[in-house]
Amino acid sequence: MIGRWIFIRDGRLSRTTKAVLVLLVLIALVGLLPLRLVLGAANGSGSLSASEVAGTAWDGAAGDFTAGGLPLGSLYVALRPLPLLLGRTEFSLNRPAMPGQPEFHAAARGGEGWVLLKEANGQIDLAGLMAPLPVRALSFADFQVEMNEGACVSASGQLGLIVPSLGPALPGDTILSGPASCEDGALVVPMVGPTGTEKLNLTLRPDSTWQADLMLAGLPVEVAGPLIEMGFTEKPGGLGFSARGTL
Repeated sequence: MIGRWIFIRDGRLSRTTKAVLVLLVLIALVGLLPLRLVLGAANGSGSLSASEVAGTAWDGAAGDFTAGGLPLGSLYVALRPLPLLLGRTEFSLNRPAMPGQPEFHAAARGGEGWVLLKEANGQIDLAGLMAPLPVRALSFADFQVEMNEGACVSASGQLGLIVPSLGPALPGDTILSGPASCEDGALVVPMVGPTGTEKLNLTLRPDSTWQADLMLAGLPVEVAGPLIEMGFTEKPGGLGFSARGTL
C-alpha cells in the first residue's frame, strides 16, 4: 500500500520538479566524489601521486604527495572550480603552518608524462633527502615549473635551500635562493645567501638526479678548520662542498 502511494505521488510530480530532483542528486554525487578517484583519473602516468588519499575531491587530504617526483609531504588537496569550468583538472595544495611543519601553498595539474606546479609559496621539509648536502628545507616564492617526461620545459620564480647552522661560520639557518630557469632540459637555480658570500648552484636533471655546489667565501681562518672536517674543501676564494643524488 505504501509503495503504491509513493508511486502515485511520484506520478503527480511536474517535469520541472523531477528535473530539480535529478539535479540535486547529481550535485550530491559530485559533492561526494572521492579525491582518490579524481586524482587517479586526472593523473595519467602518475606525475601527481600520494601514498594515502582521503576525503572528497573538494575537501581532501594526501600523504607523501609528489609532483613530478618533487616530494611535497602531507597536504590538503582540493579541485579548483574555475579551471574545471575551462576543462582543466587542477588541484590546490595547502598546508597551514603548524609547530614543526612549515606553511606551503601551490596549485598543480598533471597528465601523461607531464606536470605543472605553479603559485608555489612556502617551505617543504627535505628530511635528509639531499644528504650529504647540509640542507634542512626547500623554499618557494611565486615558483612555477612545468616538466615533460622529466625534462624542464619552463620555470620562473624563486627557489631556495635552507642550510642549518654550520657552527661559527653560519650560526643560524641560512636561506640561499635564486631565480629558477630551464637549461637543456634541466632545472637550474643559481642561489645566493643573505651576505652574498654564500653561493649554491643547484641542477635538477631529467633523470631526477641533482647536483649542488656550495661555496662559502671570506671566512676567517678560525672557522675554516671545522668546516673542512665536515667535508668542505679549499677552493679559490673560499671553501666548497659538492654533492649529488636522486630525488
